[in-house]
Amino acid sequence: MIIVAILGARATEATLPAAGAASDAEKTRSEFSRRLQMAREGEPAREVDDYHYVFSADCKPYMEWQSVALYYSWVSAGAPGRFTRLLSCDDPNYPYVNSVPTHVTPLYTNIDPKDPYSAYNLPGSMMHWTQHNRTDRKWIIKLDADMIVRKPLSVTDGLEAEEGLVAAGIYGYLHGVDNEMAPMFVPADVVPRLAKVGGWEIFWASDLVKAAPLWFEYTKRVRQDPRAWWPFKGTGDVYITKESPRPWISEMYGYVFGTAMAGLRHNVEPSAQLYAGMAPWDQDSFDPFLIHYGLRIDIGDWNWDKHFELQGTAHRDKLNCELPYYPFPMVPKKHWPGSHHGTLFQPGQEEARRVEIVMELMLALNKGIRAWRHVHCGEPWPEGLSSKGLEHIVGEVTDDHAEHRAKGDGHEFERRRQHPREKSEAEMAHLEHVQAATKAKAGEDSASKESKPAPVVGGRRAGGGFKGRNVKDGMANMWLYFSFGWGLVLTVMARYLFCPPSAGKARRKGRSRRHEIPNRYYTS
Repeated sequence: MIIVAILGARATEATLPAAGAASDAEKTRSEFSRRLQMAREGEPAREVDDYHYVFSADCKPYMEWQSVALYYSWVSAGAPGRFTRLLSCDDPNYPYVNSVPTHVTPLYTNIDPKDPYSAYNLPGSMMHWTQHNRTDRKWIIKLDADMIVRKPLSVTDGLEAEEGLVAAGIYGYLHGVDNEMAPMFVPADVVPRLAKVGGWEIFWASDLVKAAPLWFEYTKRVRQDPRAWWPFKGTGDVYITKESPRPWISEMYGYVFGTAMAGLRHNVEPSAQLYAGMAPWDQDSFDPFLIHYGLRIDIGDWNWDKHFELQGTAHRDKLNCELPYYPFPMVPKKHWPGSHHGTLFQPGQEEARRVEIVMELMLALNKGIRAWRHVHCGEPWPEGLSSKGLEHIVGEVTDDHAEHRAKGDGHEFERRRQHPREKSEAEMAHLEHVQAATKAKAGEDSASKESKPAPVVGGRRAGGGFKGRNVKDGMANMWLYFSFGWGLVLTVMARYLFCPPSAGKARRKGRSRRHEIPNRYYTS
């Protein structure tokens, strides 16, 4: 048994082939090793742990705050599994290389000296990661850096995927999928497998290993083929011009063509993510898994775009402990919805929910950067800013009115209770650093925390449903019901004691006529 476990561990660290899945024997050893280790630690093997979240970024401060915000949103959402940033970087002295769990890859931006194209880094880093690392998880979830995780993604939660079938978001503007562009790059028998997808995907792990090299290859083909340049309009890229003729979305077509050539099909899930600033259109988009902030957001006279953060040195490098932190702007209170609408879609609430999602996004961005600076810069957690989901990093939960309005149903606590997230080695090292930095406070509070009840946030108790605010509220409600009941009884008794019904002809239903009511002020 020990020999098998060691072999499994070595197989986990082995370099993968450039294309093609690992052998069945290797996968069996790796899976056995992981489950054996979990059994030794007393942890059952669970479906929710079988996900490895990855995304691509390069080494620029503009990408760094996005990486940190995405990572801490994943932590806050209680997402199980593992998390890795694929950092394309050629700077050996980059100060934030370990800001989040990271795999460093070469920089692919300049593989074509005539055409610096940073989007090469996405398929290039995916290929490098699959060739130099082996995840021990069954599923790989690929995200974009400019996303926030609201809920853990799962193939058992409506996002259907399997070996050979990838769950993915929709990119409807990829018109080249079903026009004359597709036959330029793929054979006719492959065209039926093409789909207008992108943004996020859930892969069977060996499927990504097989597809990543083709993803990279077809990105280069589309980007470098003059047939797809201006004045050709079939790509759907509205930004191409004579001066800038190559479509920026070449990488998206590289993914679509490459995965189809790898034999993969797609289950298109259009409502799993919601672009911040857009109104939801159905139940799934009303309570999305992901918030994508790639577009400008406008709410009344307030607006924000991620590119605004490129203005000014202090704004640009939000992780620099030597510079003050300039928070992301929150939605002004005058634009807040009149009441919280929960997560149940109802017609007529689209605009209110649109604003709530943007409020939630801006709060998540600030929470992520604040958490990082709290750990690495020693900055105190701002008073009044919610730390829900980050309690193990920043301490006790503090309520925040804006977050309560945007996520006030308490479902995130119940999800974390049911599916506690398994921490990676990198995160365990990160947590050890946090614990060392807050050792004195932890020692003072450890005894009292064991006996404290779960904190009440917005009328709901962490880890469960509505429990009532306190005992006094319950007694007040009981007294109210008692008073109302006795008042009703006394009213009925007074009616029959002082105004008995008259004998004889029954009174006509409806409003009483004047001559039926004896009164000295009326005359016949």
